[in-house]
Amino acid sequence: MRAFLLTFLFTALLPLVALAGADDYRYPFGNPLQATVYGTPPDLIYDTKGEVPLKIRSIQIKGRTIPDIFSHDSEMFYSTALHDGPAPLVFVIAGTGAEHKSAKMVFLTRALYLAGFHVVALSSPTHMNFLVSVSEHGAAGYVPFDVDDLYRVMCWIKDDLAGEVEVTDYRVTGYSLGALHAAFLARKDSELGDFHFSKALLINPPVSLYHSVRRLDSWLDPETLGGKQPREEIQRIINIFSNYYKSQEITDLDDDFLYNMVTRTDLDGTDLRVLIGTDFRASSSSMIFASDVCLRAEYLVPPGAYPLKTGTPLMRFAEAAFDISFEDYMDEYLLPYVRHLEPDVDRYEFIQRCSLYAIRSYLAETDKIELLGNRDDVILNENDIRFIESVFGGRASLYPTGGHCGNMMYPHFVKRMLAMLDAPAGQEGTP
Repeated sequence: MRAFLLTFLFTALLPLVALAGADDYRYPFGNPLQATVYGTPPDLIYDTKGEVPLKIRSIQIKGRTIPDIFSHDSEMFYSTALHDGPAPLVFVIAGTGAEHKSAKMVFLTRALYLAGFHVVALSSPTHMNFLVSVSEHGAAGYVPFDVDDLYRVMCWIKDDLAGEVEVTDYRVTGYSLGALHAAFLARKDSELGDFHFSKALLINPPVSLYHSVRRLDSWLDPETLGGKQPREEIQRIINIFSNYYKSQEITDLDDDFLYNMVTRTDLDGTDLRVLIGTDFRASSSSMIFASDVCLRAEYLVPPGAYPLKTGTPLMRFAEAAFDISFEDYMDEYLLPYVRHLEPDVDRYEFIQRCSLYAIRSYLAETDKIELLGNRDDVILNENDIRFIESVFGGRASLYPTGGHCGNMMYPHFVKRMLAMLDAPAGQEGTP
């Protein structure tokens, strides 16, 4: 009885998390794994039709040494969508391994522009182009480094756009890892004051980068796969897709076909976990390879393999990189690098610095930061949900379903996102 009363009192005293699951929320996938993989059905996606002046721009650091094999990444590319008149500018940070023009980023750019924002879309610091062209340390995945790089780039972009657009105020958002970055960017700006962000919105953030990626890595662990190697399972799923492809009369390999293929091939829970884990592992392996080559760290590529040219066969390095879990990368590569710079940093401190726990008091005290996510997000556990409830309280909106970013294009979710960012044109479209 005592335990029950304590639990009841604790719950009653918590600030109320907004109940985002209103009666008219009818996102179709109640299984979080399906939601994460399937996303939003094409016929239910929020309408972003309308003229949007998308433009790809670049920044180049003069004198920066770029390995020959990455010569095409000497410039850092980003996207803008700018109004002719005054408007608030929102920076959008991509999730793990994603670039500024990925499908999710283009969707967010269009939705935010049509809602009245100037928009600047940035690749994740874990994307190869960002890492190669502007990363100060060339060791991505350590949040303090990544946030410093993002903040520096955002200041350059602010200066570049100063004579081109009239900005009424600045806001920042991001999804997944980009949301974690957005939280740290807001905190950093509260100290430096280059932007004075009026709003920061975290969309489906991990609470702890380490704990979330460890869960994703575990889904490719042979022990989890019944003794099978990840590549065996990936090949089996590819075979399932191949058989579906052969059975169809293909007229256009578009998003509708891909959506139908994934949703109609009867994938079970293990298949879906493998797909999610593989997507993350592919991003992290690309990041690890780029970092190793930029730093000549010899973690993957032995000294005798240099110089790497554009025609150099890379398959053996790609396969080796794919076999490295993020935890191994952290323990064998990132942590030693950080301890080289800061000998007193131990593993616990390293992990804490890559989590929202590191800025808990700031998040609890500022009212400019809000969070939008899902209770069944596959990268969160019960402790993470409790952290969100206790720290953000009424500034968090959690839908009951949607998985990890699965409902990000669903109209109910998008309208809530625009409302939380105080969109100039409201939630419904062009200003």
